[in-house]
Amino acid sequence: MRRALLALALSAVGLAQAATVSVYASLAAWQAAVGGPDQAQDFSGYAPSTNLTGVAVLPGVTLTSNLGPVQTFAQTAMAFGPRANGNAYYEAHYALPFLAAALDITGFEAIPGVPSTAIDQGLLSFLFSDGTTQDIAISGGSGVPIFVGVISSSAIASLRWTEAHEGNGGNEESGLDNLRVALRTSNPLPLPGSLPLALLALGLTPLVRRQRG
Repeated sequence: MRRALLALALSAVGLAQAATVSVYASLAAWQAAVGGPDQAQDFSGYAPSTNLTGVAVLPGVTLTSNLGPVQTFAQTAMAFGPRANGNAYYEAHYALPFLAAALDITGFEAIPGVPSTAIDQGLLSFLFSDGTTQDIAISGGSGVPIFVGVISSSAIASLRWTEAHEGNGGNEESGLDNLRVALRTSNPLPLPGSLPLALLALGLTPLVRRQRG
């Protein structure tokens, strides 16, 4: 099984005002950092093909996609349809002041030489209530769900998962599963200057931008 590569970069501009964010590549590490209860949605309670668009799948959490309706498929949230403007994406919108969120990205593969699988990286972007964003570039593994969790000093407003592109121009058909949220965290976040060391300890490589929108 190939492990997903998560890549992350922080800009030094405006860090004192911007949200401080920690990124986690395992559920156990994320839950330990949250240090308290979280709420989870694994979609097992929905009938197949249930339209989840605009439905509160967790308190204050709704899903949309530019591919069409987000539906349950094999106990995940997935959408099917043509790519709009060359990109296919899912969005989760958070109406409550959650400081921690996590999810599994499923069905996301990258097999060299097989044109139906991803040929580039997907991008997971978090938007925070202070207007800053955190971008995480994700490379597919062997189809095993890829976990990503974040904890922020500012409330999470939304996330967008932009799928990787396929060699044949189709959709990678990834989905979202095991959405998790927590309102509060018991452990303080590291100071901005210490974030790169914390990320290296988690096996994450500085790469992608963070900006104030």
